[in-house]
Amino acid sequence: MKLLIGSHVNFNEKQQLLGAAEKAYENGANAFMIYTGSAQNTIRKPIDELLTKKAWEFMIEKEMYLDKVIVHSPYIINLANNKNEQNRFFAISFLITELKRCEQLGIKLMVIHPGNHVGLGLDLGIINIAEALNKVIEETSSVTILLETMAGKGTEIGGNFEELKLIIDKIDKKDRIGVCFDTCHTNDAGYYLKDFDEILSEFDEKIGLNYLKCIHLTIV
Repeated sequence: MKLLIGSHVNFNEKQQLLGAAEKAYENGANAFMIYTGSAQNTIRKPIDELLTKKAWEFMIEKEMYLDKVIVHSPYIINLANNKNEQNRFFAISFLITELKRCEQLGIKLMVIHPGNHVGLGLDLGIINIAEALNKVIEETSSVTILLETMAGKGTEIGGNFEELKLIIDKIDKKDRIGVCFDTCHTNDAGYYLKDFDEILSEFDEKIGLNYLKCIHLTIV
Protein backbone atom coordinates (compact mmCIF):
# COMPACT_ATOMS: atom_id res chain seq x y z
CA MET A 1 0.00 0.00 0.00
CA LYS A 2 1.11 3.56 -0.71
CA LEU A 3 2.01 5.87 2.15
CA LEU A 4 -1.21 7.54 3.29
CA ILE A 5 -0.86 11.31 3.64
CA GLY A 6 -4.00 13.34 4.30
CA SER A 7 -4.81 17.00 4.68
CA HIS A 8 -7.59 18.77 6.55
CA VAL A 9 -9.90 20.28 3.93
CA ASN A 10 -13.22 22.09 3.81
CA PHE A 11 -16.55 20.34 3.26
CA ASN A 12 -18.65 23.21 1.92
CA GLU A 13 -22.35 23.14 1.11
CA LYS A 14 -21.82 23.73 -2.63
CA GLN A 15 -19.38 20.93 -3.46
CA GLN A 16 -19.41 18.83 -0.27
CA LEU A 17 -17.32 15.63 -0.49
CA LEU A 18 -16.37 16.30 -4.12
CA GLY A 19 -14.90 19.69 -3.29
CA ALA A 20 -13.03 18.24 -0.33
CA ALA A 21 -11.55 15.43 -2.45
CA GLU A 22 -10.51 17.84 -5.20
CA LYS A 23 -8.80 20.17 -2.71
CA ALA A 24 -7.00 17.30 -1.00
CA TYR A 25 -5.76 16.08 -4.38
CA GLU A 26 -4.48 19.60 -5.16
CA ASN A 27 -2.60 19.44 -1.85
CA GLY A 28 -0.89 16.23 -2.97
CA ALA A 29 -2.84 14.08 -0.50
CA ASN A 30 -4.36 10.65 -1.11
CA ALA A 31 -6.65 10.89 1.93
CA PHE A 32 -8.13 13.74 3.96
CA MET A 33 -10.12 14.83 7.01
CA ILE A 34 -13.28 16.91 7.08
CA TYR A 35 -16.06 18.13 9.32
CA THR A 36 -19.49 17.54 7.76
CA GLY A 37 -20.53 21.00 8.98
CA SER A 38 -19.37 23.53 11.55
CA ALA A 39 -17.24 22.19 14.37
CA GLN A 40 -18.97 24.57 16.77
CA ASN A 41 -22.70 24.18 16.06
CA THR A 42 -25.39 21.72 14.90
CA ILE A 43 -26.25 23.37 11.57
CA ARG A 44 -26.01 20.75 8.83
CA LYS A 45 -26.97 20.72 5.15
CA PRO A 46 -28.44 17.54 3.65
CA ILE A 47 -25.96 15.24 1.92
CA ASP A 48 -26.15 15.61 -1.86
CA GLU A 49 -26.07 12.06 -3.24
CA LEU A 50 -25.02 13.18 -6.74
CA LEU A 51 -22.00 15.09 -5.40
CA THR A 52 -21.13 12.10 -3.23
CA LYS A 53 -21.19 9.77 -6.23
CA LYS A 54 -19.02 12.19 -8.23
CA ALA A 55 -16.60 12.34 -5.30
CA TRP A 56 -16.31 8.56 -5.21
CA GLU A 57 -15.64 8.47 -8.96
CA PHE A 58 -13.02 11.23 -8.65
CA MET A 59 -11.23 9.44 -5.83
CA ILE A 60 -11.13 6.16 -7.74
CA GLU A 61 -9.71 7.96 -10.78
CA LYS A 62 -7.04 9.72 -8.69
CA GLU A 63 -6.19 6.61 -6.62
CA MET A 64 -7.32 8.20 -3.38
CA TYR A 65 -8.54 6.11 -0.45
CA LEU A 66 -12.17 6.63 0.54
CA ASP A 67 -11.88 4.10 3.36
CA LYS A 68 -9.10 6.23 4.88
CA VAL A 69 -11.00 9.52 4.75
CA ILE A 70 -11.78 10.76 8.25
CA VAL A 71 -14.57 12.89 9.67
CA HIS A 72 -13.86 14.80 12.87
CA SER A 73 -16.84 15.08 15.19
CA PRO A 74 -17.94 18.54 16.37
CA TYR A 75 -16.22 19.92 19.47
CA ILE A 76 -19.57 20.61 21.13
CA ILE A 77 -20.13 16.89 21.82
CA ASN A 78 -19.19 15.92 25.38
CA LEU A 79 -19.92 12.31 26.29
CA ALA A 80 -18.19 12.36 29.68
CA ASN A 81 -20.63 14.54 31.59
CA ASN A 82 -24.18 13.50 32.50
CA LYS A 83 -25.15 16.20 35.00
CA ASN A 84 -27.79 17.52 32.61
CA GLU A 85 -29.90 14.79 31.00
CA GLN A 86 -31.06 17.08 28.20
CA ASN A 87 -27.47 17.92 27.25
CA ARG A 88 -26.55 14.25 27.44
CA PHE A 89 -29.43 13.26 25.17
CA PHE A 90 -28.36 15.97 22.71
CA ALA A 91 -24.72 14.82 22.65
CA ILE A 92 -25.62 11.19 21.98
CA SER A 93 -28.32 12.02 19.41
CA PHE A 94 -26.12 14.46 17.52
CA LEU A 95 -23.24 11.99 17.42
CA ILE A 96 -25.58 9.35 15.97
CA THR A 97 -26.66 11.87 13.33
CA GLU A 98 -23.03 12.61 12.45
CA LEU A 99 -22.21 8.91 12.15
CA LYS A 100 -25.17 8.37 9.84
CA ARG A 101 -23.94 11.27 7.67
CA CYS A 102 -20.60 9.45 7.45
CA GLU A 103 -22.44 6.32 6.34
CA GLN A 104 -24.18 8.32 3.60
CA LEU A 105 -20.80 9.59 2.42
CA GLY A 106 -19.22 6.14 2.49
CA ILE A 107 -16.74 7.24 5.17
CA LYS A 108 -15.61 4.60 7.65
CA LEU A 109 -13.70 6.57 10.31
CA MET A 110 -14.69 9.33 12.74
CA VAL A 111 -12.41 11.00 15.27
CA ILE A 112 -13.92 12.19 18.55
CA HIS A 113 -12.56 13.93 21.63
CA PRO A 114 -13.42 11.62 24.56
CA GLY A 115 -14.84 14.45 26.66
CA ASN A 116 -14.53 16.47 29.88
CA HIS A 117 -15.96 15.12 33.12
CA VAL A 118 -16.48 18.72 34.43
CA GLY A 119 -16.08 17.82 38.08
CA LEU A 120 -17.75 14.41 38.08
CA GLY A 121 -14.41 12.65 38.40
CA LEU A 122 -12.36 10.51 36.04
CA ASP A 123 -14.00 7.18 36.87
CA LEU A 124 -17.57 8.34 36.25
CA GLY A 125 -16.47 10.29 33.17
CA ILE A 126 -15.00 7.13 31.65
CA ILE A 127 -18.16 5.16 32.43
CA ASN A 128 -20.28 7.89 30.81
CA ILE A 129 -18.14 7.91 27.66
CA ALA A 130 -18.25 4.14 27.27
CA GLU A 131 -22.01 3.96 27.87
CA ALA A 132 -22.64 6.67 25.29
CA LEU A 133 -20.35 5.05 22.72
CA ASN A 134 -21.99 1.66 23.18
CA LYS A 135 -25.35 3.28 22.49
CA VAL A 136 -24.26 5.16 19.35
CA ILE A 137 -22.44 2.10 18.02
CA GLU A 138 -25.61 0.06 18.49
CA GLU A 139 -27.62 2.69 16.60
CA THR A 140 -25.25 2.81 13.61
CA SER A 141 -23.77 0.18 11.36
CA SER A 142 -20.32 0.74 9.95
CA VAL A 143 -18.23 3.70 11.13
CA THR A 144 -15.29 3.11 13.45
CA ILE A 145 -15.02 5.72 16.22
CA LEU A 146 -11.48 6.88 16.98
CA LEU A 147 -10.77 8.27 20.44
CA GLU A 148 -8.28 11.11 20.10
CA THR A 149 -5.29 11.36 22.43
CA MET A 150 -5.71 14.57 24.42
CA ALA A 151 -3.47 16.98 26.34
CA GLY A 152 -5.25 16.22 29.60
CA LYS A 153 -5.89 19.85 30.51
CA GLY A 154 -8.52 20.65 33.11
CA THR A 155 -11.03 17.79 33.34
CA GLU A 156 -10.19 16.46 29.87
CA ILE A 157 -10.18 12.67 29.62
CA GLY A 158 -7.71 10.87 27.36
CA GLY A 159 -4.51 12.64 28.39
CA ASN A 160 -2.70 9.32 28.74
CA PHE A 161 -2.88 5.88 27.17
CA GLU A 162 -4.23 4.28 30.34
CA GLU A 163 -7.41 6.40 30.25
CA LEU A 164 -8.10 5.51 26.63
CA LYS A 165 -7.60 1.83 27.43
CA LEU A 166 -10.12 2.05 30.28
CA ILE A 167 -12.70 3.37 27.82
CA ILE A 168 -11.91 0.75 25.17
CA ASP A 169 -12.20 -2.04 27.74
CA LYS A 170 -15.83 -1.03 28.32
CA ILE A 171 -16.83 -1.02 24.62
CA ASP A 172 -18.96 -4.00 23.62
CA LYS A 173 -18.16 -4.04 19.89
CA LYS A 174 -14.42 -3.44 19.89
CA ASP A 175 -14.17 -3.71 16.11
CA ARG A 176 -15.95 -0.32 16.03
CA ILE A 177 -13.43 1.51 18.23
CA GLY A 178 -9.90 2.80 17.65
CA VAL A 179 -7.49 5.61 18.50
CA CYS A 180 -6.34 8.75 16.73
CA PHE A 181 -2.82 9.66 17.89
CA ASP A 182 -2.58 13.47 17.97
CA THR A 183 1.11 14.38 18.20
CA CYS A 184 0.46 17.94 19.45
CA HIS A 185 -1.89 16.83 22.23
CA THR A 186 0.32 13.91 23.22
CA ASN A 187 3.37 16.15 23.41
CA ASP A 188 1.43 18.61 25.60
CA ALA A 189 0.42 15.69 27.81
CA GLY A 190 4.08 15.06 28.60
CA TYR A 191 5.07 12.30 26.17
CA TYR A 192 8.56 12.86 24.75
CA LEU A 193 7.89 12.36 21.04
CA LYS A 194 11.54 12.50 19.99
CA ASP A 195 11.61 8.94 21.32
CA PHE A 196 8.73 8.00 19.04
CA ASP A 197 9.65 4.32 18.79
CA GLU A 198 9.50 4.07 22.58
CA ILE A 199 6.17 5.92 22.63
CA LEU A 200 4.74 3.49 20.08
CA SER A 201 6.01 0.56 22.14
CA GLU A 202 4.26 2.00 25.19
CA PHE A 203 1.09 2.51 23.15
CA ASP A 204 1.26 -1.09 21.98
CA GLU A 205 1.77 -2.36 25.52
CA LYS A 206 -1.03 -0.31 27.09
CA ILE A 207 -3.60 -0.16 24.27
CA GLY A 208 -2.44 -2.23 21.30
CA LEU A 209 -1.21 -1.02 17.91
CA ASN A 210 -4.20 -2.75 16.30
CA TYR A 211 -6.30 0.14 17.68
CA LEU A 212 -4.12 2.86 16.09
CA LYS A 213 -6.04 3.96 12.99
CA CYS A 214 -4.97 7.57 12.44
CA ILE A 215 -2.18 10.03 13.31
CA HIS A 216 -2.75 13.78 13.50
CA LEU A 217 0.72 15.05 12.68
CA THR A 218 1.84 18.53 13.72
CA ILE A 219 5.04 19.76 12.07
CA VAL A 220 6.95 22.61 13.71
